Amino acid sequence: MNSVDGVSGLSQNLLLGLLWLFLIVSMIGTVVMIILLIKRGDERKRLILNKSAISAFITAVILFVIHIIWKIFFEQESSFGLESNPAIYLGLVSIVFNTAYLINSRKYQ
Repeated sequence: MNSVDGVSGLSQNLLLGLLWLFLIVSMIGTVVMIILLIKRGDERKRLILNKSAISAFITAVILFVIHIIWKIFFEQESSFGLESNPAIYLGLVSIVFNTAYLINSRKYQ
């Protein structure tokens, strides 16, 4: 059997493709997030950035709390988590930031 944990070859390829898609979207989102945070703007743009940053920060805190609760109550020794794979954490936060930025920019234009 060539598959890992009973997952068929097609499912493995699909999961691998989704992981690559997530990594590419998160890398692009992180670059866009950094550029948006560096650029100067007027009060309206600052308001949009602040609301987007608040959404991303709340998401980051919720992810940390969920991870801490999971580690305390369910898994004592985990080989997969936010501390062992920060690309997933950064990707999720950047996707939330960019989504909130798009929503807020349409809302306040």
